[in-house]
Amino acid sequence: MPLSPSRRAAVAGALALATLLTGSTVANAAREDRPTAVTSAESDVRVTTAASRGQANKKAKATEPPAPTTSAPVEEPPPATTSPAPTAAPEPEPTPAPEPTREPTPEPTPEPTPEPAPEPTVEPQPATGGRGPAGNTVLWSDDFERGLDCGVWVHIQNHETAASSSLCPGWVAEGSPTRTTFPTIDGNRVARFELRQGDRSAGGERSELSPSSADRSATALTEGFEGWFQQRLMVDPSMQQEQNGRFYILTQWHTGISSPAITLGLSDDNDLLLRVGMEGKSQVLVPAGEFRLGEWFDVDVHFVMSNDPATGGAEAWVDGVQRAGWQYGRTMMDSGSYLKIGQYRDSQAATGITYVDDVVLSTNR
Repeated sequence: MPLSPSRRAAVAGALALATLLTGSTVANAAREDRPTAVTSAESDVRVTTAASRGQANKKAKATEPPAPTTSAPVEEPPPATTSPAPTAAPEPEPTPAPEPTREPTPEPTPEPTPEPAPEPTVEPQPATGGRGPAGNTVLWSDDFERGLDCGVWVHIQNHETAASSSLCPGWVAEGSPTRTTFPTIDGNRVARFELRQGDRSAGGERSELSPSSADRSATALTEGFEGWFQQRLMVDPSMQQEQNGRFYILTQWHTGISSPAITLGLSDDNDLLLRVGMEGKSQVLVPAGEFRLGEWFDVDVHFVMSNDPATGGAEAWVDGVQRAGWQYGRTMMDSGSYLKIGQYRDSQAATGITYVDDVVLSTNR
């Protein structure tokens, strides 16, 4: 049967109250963390209906809606905050390795063309008693490292010996010479010959050494003798020749009774000359422009001693280069001849200074 309006109002109020109580009880139970008995709405409705029947005959009063009960809001746990999954950092793209810089291939440096080595100058090799070519029979030699060696040199001729004995032992005993000395040049002792105007001996101006004489058969150069004479020669830069056309001899093959048969000498212009034979003409070995004063020259003379001009003769090399070909001539005037080194000249005002080293007399080059 349909409910009356008053009953509907009562039921509605009861339902509201039940709802309110139920919500409050649930909320408290939630806070206390224990289960709560809940009265069902239907029981409340039945209780309320029964109470309402006892008052059915009473005048219905206007029912005011119950004042809303303010209850503490139910605190709901905040929603779980889901942290966003970390975004994986993008893997860096590998940086491509730079391509190695290609170094330019160096062009091969062309090897310089080697200059041809100059032919070695054949120098005299040591032999018994001094320096001489290998394989030669050295008759005598001197490098002057002992100064004046009377075992080699027999005669000394200069103005200091003009009034006394010119034999080596006697001359050495008289004191130190001033015209023939043995200084050291470039680490080697050499023979130095000085000749001044008026330095006369044996008929001319001279400063010479000789290893033998014509009357000493053991060392004299006799008929048919063939040999080589080698020496280093230098003319002092102070040399100023007079233009007089006279002779100036630096080395001579001297005969016993006449003029030298073979000579090395200087012209007025300081050309180096070779003369062969008693009547022979001089050949220029080294012209003045090449024969530089103050420099050493190696001079080698190949010769044959003979009274026969068709047999005797000589030729010469300077610094290993042949400068004079074979020239025949009479190279002896008697039974013997001998060598002399130093200076022999006609009288003149100029002072002459020459140097000699490494002299060798041998039977072949």
